[in-house]
Amino acid sequence: MRRRMLMFVWMLCGIAMFSWGQSDGKKEPKLLVDSCFFAEMPSELQGASYRMSFLKSDDGRMLLLVTGIKLSEKSKEYAIPLSEVKDADYWLEKAKENKQFLSIKDRTPKLALKEGERIKPFSVQATDGTRWTDSNTQGRPLVLNFWYTGCGPCIREMPELNGWMDTCPDVNYLAVTWNTPEQIKKIVERRGFRFHQVAGDSVLWRMFGVQQTPTTVVLDKQGVVRKLVIGTSQQKRDELLEAIRQVSGEKH
Repeated sequence: MRRRMLMFVWMLCGIAMFSWGQSDGKKEPKLLVDSCFFAEMPSELQGASYRMSFLKSDDGRMLLLVTGIKLSEKSKEYAIPLSEVKDADYWLEKAKENKQFLSIKDRTPKLALKEGERIKPFSVQATDGTRWTDSNTQGRPLVLNFWYTGCGPCIREMPELNGWMDTCPDVNYLAVTWNTPEQIKKIVERRGFRFHQVAGDSVLWRMFGVQQTPTTVVLDKQGVVRKLVIGTSQQKRDELLEAIRQVSGEKH
């Protein structure tokens, strides 16, 4: 049961970011957290301890119930409105009746660098031949997006990440992968990914100790880490963009 539950949580972390199940014009959420329905994991669950359980309807539909955690009002803004949820009252009542829970401590891997720490000396070369170092990136904020070709969520989020470059143009944007330039070429072209591509990387990957993708890092103009996010969701991407705005001085 424990293995099955953890596998389900892992699957939820990688669900398609731009859609969720719909039936008869109503949406079928993936999670019920703090009496709110979601298509994606709220940010508060990362690194937190909580309890969870499967809820199953008579017709075989499943929902993950998470309890023991209080969501912020900001996170609740990403909830699906009750009026749009298929069988919302049914699921809420089923949650009240549920008695079987599994206690979970989120095991999202820790990165080697933490928020507030300065990036170490580095020198990497992008596929366009541009060399990027800790020295020549200072004076402008730096965004690092770690990804690889087998990461579906990484690939799906690329068009939205491109929009950051339009919103905050005075920022250096590097996409970092251990895949070779040849391996990433078709994906980058198909998705129109505009970040500078640092392929075949081991320097930045090891420096940050990246174990899960996507991982995105926001550094200020002095090279200090201001935001670290593992995984992706609309809430996480919005939080990252807000951090980029802050370090770049870009207003809404």
